[in-house]
Amino acid sequence: MRLIRRLPEPDVHTPRVLGVAEFALRKGHNHGTILVGIETCTPVDLLPDREISRVAQWLTDHPGVEVICRDRSAAYAEAGRLGAPDAVHVADRWHIWKNLVEAVEKTVIQHRALLREPEEPGPVRPAPAEQITDLASRSAGEPRQSGRLSDRVREQHAAAVHALLDEGLGLRPIARRLGLARNIVRRHAHAATADELLVGRWTGRSSILDPYKPYLHQRWTEGCTVARRLFEELRERGYPGGESVVKKYVQRLREALPHDDPPRKAPSVRDVTGWLTRCPDRLDDDQEQQLKT
Repeated sequence: MRLIRRLPEPDVHTPRVLGVAEFALRKGHNHGTILVGIETCTPVDLLPDREISRVAQWLTDHPGVEVICRDRSAAYAEAGRLGAPDAVHVADRWHIWKNLVEAVEKTVIQHRALLREPEEPGPVRPAPAEQITDLASRSAGEPRQSGRLSDRVREQHAAAVHALLDEGLGLRPIARRLGLARNIVRRHAHAATADELLVGRWTGRSSILDPYKPYLHQRWTEGCTVARRLFEELRERGYPGGESVVKKYVQRLREALPHDDPPRKAPSVRDVTGWLTRCPDRLDDDQEQQLKT
């Protein structure tokens, strides 16, 4: 009843365009019907329930309604046909907007994997072509000579695992002391040199990705480093493999050619939906740029 006390005095005239909607006298329990003059934005009457007969009787007693603005309630539609058969029914703007936002949100969810973009729209520093070429040559079977992975492998192999083996320790004590998994310690122990470990499982073997690596290298040098985006581009060019193969190779590129700046967190579905459905004049400069990106 507090809602009723807050409403202004009802309009005594029957409006040409009538808004019909439900409201709660007690949330989740008792609902009534509010009638509003759309052109004047003032309440016309309050009905104690949502019964078809009551709304239809009100319309019969108040002729002159030409347009009924309502939600998609079947009850109000039937009441309008009975009480004002000549009136035109239209969907109210709030429900049209709500349905539009839900449709946009559903579409954004379907494409959420493509939302991640660079933090700044400025020029991307491409990886030097000679670095890409060097990585490609290592795929042919040459062990990696430098980099975080190779340095860590050489350190574990020479300075750690084999040093402790020379002291007479077993694999299990070495794993505990170094904090490594026992199977990693076993591989180091069985390898005579670190180079044996650095010739990975991809080297010396053909891959379904091999015919498409030149294109991957080209796109990487151009600044495209998103695995999902690269996979979509390869699929358009006939790549028959799965996304996981592309992700693994992109991860190798990323480890060999790390970027100084961490990738920006992908915007949320809610944020993107808001950017798409909000009036452009209400977007700040950052939101406008992210929407454009």
